[in-house]
Amino acid sequence: MFGKKRSLGLALGGGAVRGFAHIGVLKSLHEAKVRPKFVAGTSVGSLIGALYCAGKSWTDIRDLAFDIEWRDFVQPTFPKLGVVKPEGLRDMIDEVLNHANIEDLEIPFAAVAVDLVSSNEVIIDSGPVSHAVLASCSIPGVFVPVETEDQVLVDGGVLNAVPADVARSMGAEYVIAVDLNADAYSGEKRPEHILDVMARSMALFMTATSAKGLSYADCIVRPDLKGFSYHDMTRKKEMVERGEKAMADALADVRGKFE
Repeated sequence: MFGKKRSLGLALGGGAVRGFAHIGVLKSLHEAKVRPKFVAGTSVGSLIGALYCAGKSWTDIRDLAFDIEWRDFVQPTFPKLGVVKPEGLRDMIDEVLNHANIEDLEIPFAAVAVDLVSSNEVIIDSGPVSHAVLASCSIPGVFVPVETEDQVLVDGGVLNAVPADVARSMGAEYVIAVDLNADAYSGEKRPEHILDVMARSMALFMTATSAKGLSYADCIVRPDLKGFSYHDMTRKKEMVERGEKAMADALADVRGKFE
């Protein structure tokens, strides 16, 4: 009906705590027996994407995300380059994935970060998974950047919040992109805490930088997350459900266009 089916790529965008919606996206894909051949992720999308590409099921990822105490994964630090060091997150990823390299994953994967030295987007598609995810998740001003010999890496959402272009460059012929920032706090109450200021500022950055990657998407999935905070963990079950519904609705329209 649609002619030759095309290889599927999945681009998981940034969105901090809103990333719980990505778990619902994976649930709908699983129930529809759809398995992407390529995955690219930015920020929290890189974390969820890496776990998925390592062979973790949506239930594995949900249980891990629901059970851990996220405050245990950050260490307060003197704010020279960032407020907290996410070293516990690195340790968790290494433990769960047995210190895997990206080359070891079941599904080809890439994480997007930004180098503050060159001011360029950096696509990380090799080396330790924990390094790639930590770099992609390092929200400027919140987390200490990931430094290498010649790079200072921060959250990929600074330049490319939804990396559909990266998924396509990996070889995907049909790309589904998941955008968590469509509303970006429109109409929300005034920020009352430093976390509100940081989260809202980053959300607006990511909204502005989503257009680049999204222009390469064949299907854009936007879970209804209006009113959901970027740092409030209390509504995670609802966010999973919103992601599940949005992906299920999209699949009803596009199923058959990819393999």
